[in-house]
Amino acid sequence: MISYASDGGGVGPHFDSYDVFLLQAHGQRRWRIGRQKDLTLVKGLPVKILADFQPEQEYVLDPGDMLYLPPGWAHDGVAVGECMTYSIGFRQPARDEMVRELLQRVADDATDLVGDAAYRDPGQPATAQPALVPEAMLEFARDAVERALNQPDHLALLLGELMTEPKPNVWFGDGDGAGRVDGGVRLDRRTRMLYDSRHVFINGEGFRATGADARLMRALADARQLGAAQVQRLSNGARELLEQWRQAGWLHGR
Repeated sequence: MISYASDGGGVGPHFDSYDVFLLQAHGQRRWRIGRQKDLTLVKGLPVKILADFQPEQEYVLDPGDMLYLPPGWAHDGVAVGECMTYSIGFRQPARDEMVRELLQRVADDATDLVGDAAYRDPGQPATAQPALVPEAMLEFARDAVERALNQPDHLALLLGELMTEPKPNVWFGDGDGAGRVDGGVRLDRRTRMLYDSRHVFINGEGFRATGADARLMRALADARQLGAAQVQRLSNGARELLEQWRQAGWLHGR
């Protein structure tokens, strides 16, 4: 986020639940920070402003200076003259958020993971309690859920796809047509690319990768570019993937 303020301007004392780097781009901004214990907020405001901010330290940032704030540290920035500050946040997934996202993806793949066999109870005797849920049905449901979740490789695939999924406000146009992948490639700045021991992930899609292709794709994810000589060492299938990604605007040729 880019924050512009005139002299004396600022949001007010607040805190974030993630790591924040405050990079001063223009002018000066005075920051007061502290490990706030009282998190009571001012009522009736559209933003979460601390009611009783107790700063412990103070810094004035000049252009090029950066201030790091751990999660939960309260901070209040006030412009010293006209200024502009870049706020760079590193969000981490919460456990409940990750469970919701991963379980939804598991549900989408349920038939492939556990099949579509129907529940059967041919041995169920006649009962005077027809509203009672049978223990066998509970066991059937438990077994289905455990089978769906007890697949580490598939869970790793879903996690990588989740972590590289572009945000809703990010979109890619068709490739610009310039350059060729054979001459080397660089990832578009909007592209997210990760990998694990078995997969490569890019913009919400996952691929199995082994051997030289895996090593080179990991190099692309880390360095965000590959030279012509590296591209030439890829298999034909991997180079075809690069071309598809170029056409989608995910990377650019040279």
